[in-house]
Order: sequence, then structure tokens, then C-alpha cells
Amino acid sequence: MRIGVISNPRSQRNRGDMARMRDLIARRAIPHGEIDVIESVPRILRQFADEGVEVVAISGGDGTVQAVLTALLNGTCFAQQPGIAVLAAGMTNLIAADVGMKDHPAEALERMLEPAGAAESKSITRSVLSLQLHPSEAPVHGMFLGTAGFYRAVQLVRRRVHPLGAERNLAAGMGIAASLLRLLLGRQGKDGLLQGDAIQVDIDGDRGPKRYYLLWMATTLDRFILHLQPFWGSGALPLRYTAVPYPPRRLALALWPVLSGRPRKWMTAAGYESGRASALEMILNCPIVFDGEVFNPRPDQPVTLRADRQVTFWRI
Repeated sequence: MRIGVISNPRSQRNRGDMARMRDLIARRAIPHGEIDVIESVPRILRQFADEGVEVVAISGGDGTVQAVLTALLNGTCFAQQPGIAVLAAGMTNLIAADVGMKDHPAEALERMLEPAGAAESKSITRSVLSLQLHPSEAPVHGMFLGTAGFYRAVQLVRRRVHPLGAERNLAAGMGIAASLLRLLLGRQGKDGLLQGDAIQVDIDGDRGPKRYYLLWMATTLDRFILHLQPFWGSGALPLRYTAVPYPPRRLALALWPVLSGRPRKWMTAAGYESGRASALEMILNCPIVFDGEVFNPRPDQPVTLRADRQVTFWRI
């Protein structure tokens, strides 16, 4: 199994992590490309395809994983789609926590390179989300989307976590979880975190009315921040979504059912929504956070979210 590594020096937890990765790559003569700008990803993938790479290891955070998935699924340089190995090396590592490897990036990669490690490696095939902001634009591919209050929670955490340096990975995850908890507890502050946004959603062709939401999320991941499971609904469709209405009714009583994915009977009538779909269309004027990257939809221009592409992830 020939492995190539794409790393993002800017997303590493500290300089020592990147130094260890570079040393390993040099010692083992691994095909490698460092991302200076996101636009360099397609060039690196073309190089990997020419060198016969079968698994692309990504050393970076969720945004780096999104950039590689987007270039890979929108490109044509590989005759057969390579597998992906996600190394948890970024500020937020939701994707790595679910379909990747939790060890130190260099240690996880070295284990995969050993004969015993290669034999123990296991693959999992997972659907990914494809976000299309405009019909004339190529989709962006990732695994977690949040909007309305989720966007404000992420922005609040980034302002507070940015100066923390090496501790930012843990702080970011806990900070986002704490902000979401504050949202669901209904605690308003001077930062305007608690407010509603108008969103109209079409779920697999069933268009609903425009409603105000406190929080709106969608994913193809099985695990979430701090092992929470804020999704429910039966069926096997890959796209999972959850929405909390604004103003939220009986929010204190709904808090744990939402976070644990165990709704009470009264919650549907109160506007709490969760389920599974293959595709969504949304009309919204609030920013979207997609794997940590912020996108601004055009006013009143429908954006689509599908889960009809699959990727094989390798882990050990």
C-alpha cells in the first residue's frame, strides 16, 4: 500500500509536530506535499497519481481534510480513487475523531508504514457531504455543516482560543461544545450568540416553509464533539440533520434529549427536528460553517447539500 502525505504546516499543533513529520517523511522516502495555499492541493494530488499513491494521508485539521476531499472528488487525476488516512493534526479534528487516527500524527503514520501495521489497517467507507453554493460552481466536499447559532458559536470560540497556541485543539473543541451548551440553555450575552435566523429547507423534494432557527446542523459523521450525539431519526440515508427552532420552547427540558439524540414525544410538535436525508436544499442569509471553513451564501440563492459521494478511510 503506497502512501503519500499532504501536510498543512499552518494547522499543526506546534512546530515540533511538523518537525517530527518531516523527519519521518525524509527517512522513509514518502511522497509528500506541503500546502502553502489551498490551490496547491490539486497539483500535489496529480504528483501522487503519477507516483502510484494508493492512500493519501492528511496531516492537518478539518479544513485541510475538506480541501483534499474537494480536490480529489472534483478532479480526474487518479484512475482509481485512493483511500484517505486522516491524521489528527489540526485545531479541530472532528473528522479524525470519527474516521481517522487519534495517535500523534507521526506515530500513526509510522505504524501504518510498518508491515504489521499495514496488515492491521482497516478501512471504512463513508458518505461525504457535497455543498454547492451556486449551480455554476463546483461543490465543496466535507463531513460537517453548521449554521445559524453554530456559526456564531464558532466565531466566538475562535476569538477566545486564537491566543492559546499549542493548547488550541482541546480548547477549540471544548469551547464550541460550551458555546452550543449555552445556546441550548438559552443564555443570552452581550455577544449576540442567542438569536434566530430564517431558513427555508427542502428535504428530499419536500419543501417546508421559512422558519426561524436557533441552531441548524448536518453531518455524515457518527461521532460529534465530546462524544455527543445530537442527531436522531430512523432509516439508512447517510445525511443526518438536526434543527432547534427559534424561539426554542421548553429548552431546559429539551437540552439533554437534543445532545444525546433521544427526543421526547412533545419535541416534534415544539419544532425540534432531526432525521435522515439524501439531499437538502436551503435558502438562508446567514453564514455556513463547513468543516471549520466559513462560506457566505448569496442572498435568497438556494444552496444544495447532498450525500451521494463516498470515500474509503483507512485507520489503524
